[in-house]
Amino acid sequence: MPRRGERPGFKIGRNNLAYWLASQVTRDPMGFPDTCIPLPPGATDEEIGELCRGYTAQLRQHIESEKKKLETSDPSLTRTRYDGTIKAACLIYQEHPNSAFNHNISSTTRRGYLADLKVIIENVGHRRVKSCTTLDVEAWYREWRKGAEFIDDDGTTWFGPERIARAHNAVAMVRTVLRFMARLRHPDCKLLAEELAKVKFEREGAREQELTYQHVRDFIRAAGEMADKGLIARDRALYLSIATAAQFELMLRQGDIIGKWQPRKEGAKFPGGIELLHLDKETWSGFFTWEKIPGWRWRTRTSKSKYRAAVEFDLQIYDLLFPLLDQVPVEERTGAIVKGELGLPIRYRTFVKAFRKIAQVAKIPDEVWSMDARAGGAGEADEAGVDTTLISAGLTHTNVTTTGRYLRRRAKKIVTIAEARKQVRAAGDEDGTT
Repeated sequence: MPRRGERPGFKIGRNNLAYWLASQVTRDPMGFPDTCIPLPPGATDEEIGELCRGYTAQLRQHIESEKKKLETSDPSLTRTRYDGTIKAACLIYQEHPNSAFNHNISSTTRRGYLADLKVIIENVGHRRVKSCTTLDVEAWYREWRKGAEFIDDDGTTWFGPERIARAHNAVAMVRTVLRFMARLRHPDCKLLAEELAKVKFEREGAREQELTYQHVRDFIRAAGEMADKGLIARDRALYLSIATAAQFELMLRQGDIIGKWQPRKEGAKFPGGIELLHLDKETWSGFFTWEKIPGWRWRTRTSKSKYRAAVEFDLQIYDLLFPLLDQVPVEERTGAIVKGELGLPIRYRTFVKAFRKIAQVAKIPDEVWSMDARAGGAGEADEAGVDTTLISAGLTHTNVTTTGRYLRRRAKKIVTIAEARKQVRAAGDEDGTT
């Protein structure tokens, strides 16, 4: 029997099959990509010894290379060392100071990224990048796309609707992580990233819902009735009504109306002219404040134009919004216009929950969200015959084609086309041309 030193890493596994294992050579293979290599059945002792010594030499060369990297790199850059797994790549992407994850993204976007990373790590974090192909990623996409599983009290199992957005976002994050790791000179990540660049994954279609003029009126009415019954504080009902009407009337994003809370950071950059409120470890930023609307005229920069272009509104001409603004007591007209607890700017989650509570009383369908008010305002303008270029300017779009995604009343347009075609046919019947 050959001595152990003649075939380092050798081990007999299940079914009496022979393997070379990196763990038999060292406790820490430092991310060596092939930690378990089957040895050919029927090989002679001499052949097995030669293979084991060769694999061991490759392992030791890899370890020396990794040690040199550690000696020449800043050990404080990341807590995680890359071991070839998807999980390690995801953690390094989050930890590295030069990662996009730590630069120029909002706290809301970061929450979305963390949700995507959680899906990846929990499901495929153990997989080694080197052993993954585009076929594997396509299989992950199909699995992540499946509807959530539910079990009723009687033990019946059923599945919710497909989660296309969840799957697409998770795969997009896989691409992002791999591209970042490729920039750190990891060849396995570079190879898979380049292969994935040629593969397309279905994404969720554009939203079809819109918050209409009637929805907004019903919302304002319901909020007032709930306040009368003591189901909601009167000032809360008023502020939520203002926020909803402002999104619809001004065709602005929710964030442009209620602003944004985010963790406080030293040296954080904000758009010029924006109002800031620092509270403990958080900062609120927003443009929709009482100090910004002297004479009821509001000049603001919007998130859609990345706060570069300014628009101006005469708030008095909006018959849903202005009466609500005028109801706010004069002594309360300071700071953020849409307030929450303790007179502070309302928080996103608080706003969303309170909006849905009132929307249910107003019998607004659950699939219609507050964010759909912007599309509702654009749809109303389109139905009124306003030129698309003007609607695009009102939405602060730089590309008119983007505006098309907000004009969702396709059914009515199809009916209009059908009626026009009928009229042509009728005219042809009358003059005998058909």
